[in-house]
Amino acid sequence: MKFDKTILILMGSLLSVLYTFSTTAQAAEKQSGNKQGINAIWSSLGVSNTSQTNIEDAKLARQRAIWRAKWEAEQRAKGKLPKRNNVIAKAVSKPPKARIPARQQVAGATRKAAPPKPLTRAQYQWRFKQAQLKKQQQQKRVSRQPSPIKPSHAVFRQNRNAAIYNRLPADIVAKLRRTGVRENGVSVYVQDVNSPKPLLAYQDTTARVPASVMKLITSYAALGILGPNYRWPLDVFSQGKIKNGTLQGDLIIKGYGSPEFKTADLRKVLKGIRQKGIRNISGRVVFDNSYFNAPRQSAGSFDGRSLSHYNAKPDALLFNERLSSFHVSARGKRVKVTTSTPAANLKIVNRIRKTRRGCRPRMRVTHRGSQTIVTFSGRFSRRCGTRTYTKVVSAPANMIFGAMRTYWKRDVGGNFNARFAMGRVPTGARPLLRTYSRTLAQILPTIDKDSNNVMARQLLLTIGAKHSGGTGTERNGANAIGTWLASRGLHFPELRIENGSGLSRTARISARHLGDLMIDAYRSPYRQYLMRSLAVAGVDGTMKRRLKGTRVRGRGFFKTGTLRDVRSIAGYVKAANGKTYVMAILHNDPRARRRSLVAHDKLIEWVFDGGGKPHYAMR
Repeated sequence: MKFDKTILILMGSLLSVLYTFSTTAQAAEKQSGNKQGINAIWSSLGVSNTSQTNIEDAKLARQRAIWRAKWEAEQRAKGKLPKRNNVIAKAVSKPPKARIPARQQVAGATRKAAPPKPLTRAQYQWRFKQAQLKKQQQQKRVSRQPSPIKPSHAVFRQNRNAAIYNRLPADIVAKLRRTGVRENGVSVYVQDVNSPKPLLAYQDTTARVPASVMKLITSYAALGILGPNYRWPLDVFSQGKIKNGTLQGDLIIKGYGSPEFKTADLRKVLKGIRQKGIRNISGRVVFDNSYFNAPRQSAGSFDGRSLSHYNAKPDALLFNERLSSFHVSARGKRVKVTTSTPAANLKIVNRIRKTRRGCRPRMRVTHRGSQTIVTFSGRFSRRCGTRTYTKVVSAPANMIFGAMRTYWKRDVGGNFNARFAMGRVPTGARPLLRTYSRTLAQILPTIDKDSNNVMARQLLLTIGAKHSGGTGTERNGANAIGTWLASRGLHFPELRIENGSGLSRTARISARHLGDLMIDAYRSPYRQYLMRSLAVAGVDGTMKRRLKGTRVRGRGFFKTGTLRDVRSIAGYVKAANGKTYVMAILHNDPRARRRSLVAHDKLIEWVFDGGGKPHYAMR
């Protein structure tokens, strides 16, 4: 019992001592306002104030949870974080409160935070230097990073002027596929002439064979280089004396490549010679065609059809487009063969038999020295009437000489006993006569509406001769066109010009650049000349039978082109909305020539409707 009393006395004394220390610490804390007072006393006794630390940690955890919840709510509002369950969100947005004893809560409520102490001068300078160093380090990091590449003006312009449609209309694609034609062989470009943005651009930068659409480039360049009022001359010289109406010497005729020198023009020349006092010629008629240096390849080198009119070769003395006309008729007991275009070296052999059936005689052309022999054979019936066959047989100089021999007595009134010769104008020749053709603006419709190949080739050689100041060649003509296009700001690196007519497998141009050329032509002083030369849809030229029963009739102006495996068309469409569109379709496919015509016409109708017709929805 005594031992228990002693233990109780010791415990009571210990509690009294602890109470004394705690009250002393609280009093000191109240007097000094320093939060570290009680902690110092507890530490002096070797006891840590863990309860106070736990309370501070709980407060900090709660504040961090609130900040985290706000940040996640902002990120979810921006769509950067997935939405969470409402229960979880509530738990995060309202973290559990830390349990603080009531006694400590009361003590903390009356406690105030101590105001921050002002910085000393040394501390302020140190912080300022640290901020400057940090700023310099950030600038160095930015300078080390590669600068972003700015888009060039061309790229920016291309993005800004991107086409509204970059695919073909679904109905057009369906029509092509139904005929077995693939759309990957076609290039299409459509643009309003007053807008920098194309309406439709599909594979428009691919270089393709344009066929006769190439005549658009040759015609526009001729208007710019030669001028719409350019006329082709033809000179007549004499060498020798004129005595009693007889030229005792040579008559020299020099041509400069007129595309349409015909029989009527030659008869005017003969009448002009008569007015100079010449009735008879006792010497030679010399023909000078040195103004052009035309390629010496065979006329049939393109497709083996050397007698076809579209394969006629150019010449500085081109006459009647090199075409010779033969007339076959069954009158009387025999079949007769005559020609309205005789030539100096032409000989006709008639081996046709007269029968009851058959109207297709055969014609064969052979050469024996300088002589050209045309042989007709086969069967010909009375019921056939008169048939005319037009072929490329003779050289132009021989044709002119044959026509002079035919018309000399009728138009000059004298005797024609001259001899045929080829050569150049001698230095001592005396100018006798100069005549001119029609203007380029008047001849262009024949070239473009009817797609005349040899006349277009004459045009290219004339451009080359004028540009070089000498002989006209295809290379000089192509170089002249390239230089002139560059002067207009038109740079076509893929452009390839062989002969200017499009009768070529090596000629190339893209649909986009063809559209750029037509827009430039529309804005140039030569707009009316070029548009008048194009075939009108459903009215004339190569477009006479196309789009005849549609609203495009009379409002589309085009240049067409066809070759084996090629069908193309380019021109202007005056649409229903009042706008004028340029359009170019270049189609290179083994089935394009025969099967893509309907699809091309439907695409022209789509352009006429401004690209907005409902049943022509885009893919």
